[in-house]
This record gives sequence, structure tokens and C-alpha cells, in this order.
Amino acid sequence: MEQEVVLPSLIQECSTNIGITLSSEQVRLFIEYLRHLQSWNRSINLTTIISDEEIVVKHFVDSVAALNAVTINSGSRLLDVGAGAGFPGVPLKIVRPDLSITLVEPSQKKTSFLRFIVGLFRLENVDIFEGNLDRFLDTLSAVGSYDYVTTRALKPNLIMNVGANLLRPGGMAIFYSSQLTSGISFLEPWQVVNRYLFDLPRGFGKRCISICSPLPGA
Repeated sequence: MEQEVVLPSLIQECSTNIGITLSSEQVRLFIEYLRHLQSWNRSINLTTIISDEEIVVKHFVDSVAALNAVTINSGSRLLDVGAGAGFPGVPLKIVRPDLSITLVEPSQKKTSFLRFIVGLFRLENVDIFEGNLDRFLDTLSAVGSYDYVTTRALKPNLIMNVGANLLRPGGMAIFYSSQLTSGISFLEPWQVVNRYLFDLPRGFGKRCISICSPLPGA
């Protein structure tokens, strides 16, 4: 029972640490998300991160930190490729319910979990595509439809090879990493618009969120 009392303050403390303020309802949703993630994870391999503290910091806080790296306009469309158990797409949707989110994930077990969470939380304007990026690119809804494309699971070059086709004019990619992306050759057809360097709360290491846009003709 002690954990139930501590968990809300843990979520508030860690989000406030990076300048993200959560409402009591958002905290409640994150608690439910965490508990269902742990419950499903006992029978389905959703994540190797299983403790309350690590889920809050390494999944939830890390996901929403993108809001400090780029100003996302109200009603923007975001594509999360390789969403896994929903990161970063679902935490971003919880904090920014105005966003339209598409989650692309090839694992049937993980998409089952995503559909459960989206239904349980009654999240509107969230689409789930079961398949890889290549299959998604074959759909009519993929081309030129998104303001942002992001991934925490895939290497950035996999997105950069096709990302310009997914984005609307002026669209950008959001990449999460533990190091700077400068000096990497696959960045050549893209430019770095902004980098947000920060320390994860509770000593869980340094992170970098890079905001990139395709160069004309990329």
C-alpha cells in the first residue's frame, strides 16, 4: 500500500524536474498505465524496464521531454514508429490530448496492449497500425500526412530514409538518444533544428532529443 501513496508524488516530482506540469487526472492515467504495463508484462514481453521508478523516468518522463525540445502546435499529427508499449506516443497523448497520434508497431501482442490502453483511457484521435514501417508506407494515409514523426525504438537513419515522404511541408522528426547526433553521416539530407540536452531525474543518465527537418529535395 505504501507504493500506491508514493507513486503520484513520484510522477509529479519527476515530471516537474524537467518542467512538465501534470494535472491530477494525467497523474491518474500514468498510474493506471504503469500498473497495466506491469501486469501485461508478466505474460507478454512489453519492456525490460519493470520497476515503478524506472518506468516513470525512462518511459514516461523521457517520452514527454520532447515537449521541451519543440513547440508542437495544437491539433498536430504525430507518427510514432516502432511504438512498442506506446512510447513516446501514448505519454505525449496523455499530456497533450489535442494531438492526433498514429502508433505503428509490428508486434501483434504489443498492438493488443496498445488497443487496450487506448480503449481504457478513451483516447480520441489515436490510430494503431499493426505492421512495420514499409507496410505502413503502402497505405494511403501515410504519405505527406504528418507534422512530426518520431521513434525511440528504431535507428534514426531508418526514419530519415523515408521520413520526408511522411511529413507535411515544414514537418520535423523527433529523435531520442543518449548522445548527440552531430557528425553522423546519415544526417546529411537533413538538418538539425534544435537539440534538447537534459538529465533524467534521479540519476538515470543524460539524454538528447534532436529535432530534425529534411533539406529541400531530401
